[in-house]
Amino acid sequence: MRFDYYVFDFDGTVAETGEGIRKSVGYSLEKMGREVPDDSVLNKFIGPPLHYCYKNLFGMDDAQADLAVKLYRERYVDIGLFESYLYPGIVDLFRTLKERGAYVAIASGKPEVMVKTLTKHFDLDKYLDVVAGISLEYKHADKIELITRALPEGADPKRVCMVGDRCFDIDAAKAMGMTGVGAGYGYGPEGELEASGADVVFEDVPSMAQWLLEDA
Repeated sequence: MRFDYYVFDFDGTVAETGEGIRKSVGYSLEKMGREVPDDSVLNKFIGPPLHYCYKNLFGMDDAQADLAVKLYRERYVDIGLFESYLYPGIVDLFRTLKERGAYVAIASGKPEVMVKTLTKHFDLDKYLDVVAGISLEYKHADKIELITRALPEGADPKRVCMVGDRCFDIDAAKAMGMTGVGAGYGYGPEGELEASGADVVFEDVPSMAQWLLEDA
């Protein structure tokens, strides 16, 4: 295969999680007496840390963002988390990678406990070596740190690919000397992955899987 280590983002790369996130953001804004914007704005919450989004998209201060996140989780933990599904082809890709002896990991800006809940819910956990996410209290996500945690010590960057749908994923991969694979079917704005220097971009999982599983 092209690589020995395969690291994936989660939201917008492995799973379509948008519905639950959008509805939970809307719930939090309504509870705070704020207008709920359209999906083009709500989709910007998919991937980055919640505090960052509330502060940068709605001009909230730290205390307001803390409250918004608390309200968001009132709905998301029990309902929104499960308003999601795996992209077609992901299970087959992960299964094949493990059958061929690859190291497979998740590096997500989502709280780690939630990613693990979903990977178990979708029966993906048996294919994963590591799931690296943020803590519930952590308000920022450093993608380089997350990828570092997801990989074993001494992993050769030239044998690693980072698969993700946002510039944060590709920027981190490039900074670490890894191959950046763009999930063009995710939530990144048009042209964002290419502008970040993605080595290759795919519009669906099957075509991406074919490339990832080929010998270089």
